[in-house]
Amino acid sequence: MRLVGGGSGREGRWLGLTFDLKPDWKVFWRSPGAPGLPPVLDWQGSRNLEAARIVWPAPEIFTSFGFRARGFGGRFTLPVRAAVRDAEKPVEARVRVLFQLCKDVCIPVETELALAVPAKAAPHPDIVAARARVPKPAGAGFAVWRAERRGRSLSVQLRHRSRSFARPIVLVEAPKKVRLGRAVPLPPDSAGRFGVALPILGKRPVPEKFSVRVTLIDGPEAWEKSVPVSAAVGR
Repeated sequence: MRLVGGGSGREGRWLGLTFDLKPDWKVFWRSPGAPGLPPVLDWQGSRNLEAARIVWPAPEIFTSFGFRARGFGGRFTLPVRAAVRDAEKPVEARVRVLFQLCKDVCIPVETELALAVPAKAAPHPDIVAARARVPKPAGAGFAVWRAERRGRSLSVQLRHRSRSFARPIVLVEAPKKVRLGRAVPLPPDSAGRFGVALPILGKRPVPEKFSVRVTLIDGPEAWEKSVPVSAAVGR
């Protein structure tokens, strides 16, 4: 692992956590989809750093302990958007990273990294490449982003106005008060809509109103949107 940084001006200041994992070892995404935890970052001790948050690239899908999981393997970078107190001064970044490293077993890892980033540092190529994998906001090209609930079943459907997708992957993230089960793909219907169906797990009442974050991945491209769940369906 290493901490990298760069970028200034309108692009803002960026940091990045670059991992280089041996084959078949994985680190989890923000929503693992399997027993596991995403990286947690603690920036205490940094100077000229107001706030920092991971801007998550689209994950790869793999199997972990029999579950369909989401994460990253090989060499990859998690880009971190940094807000600074003084744009004319360097950032002295210090971060404590806690994460799970998984293959046949999961190993808890804790490490500390530090880096001084000049105020006028050029964009780092690892961060630029990682940001290109961050899902774009869904634009006007999409005609449908719909989430509906019937009882304890949730369905999400999408449709683009003009393009088709080769091998679309639809990921759905719900708020903590709603636990979702394994997604079942919905093949395209006569109108070109496709998506997934998911059970709502547990016995607690389903909230009257909530939204889900939907991420669509198709090869190197990805989009995402926060979609309100229809409250009229499922009574």
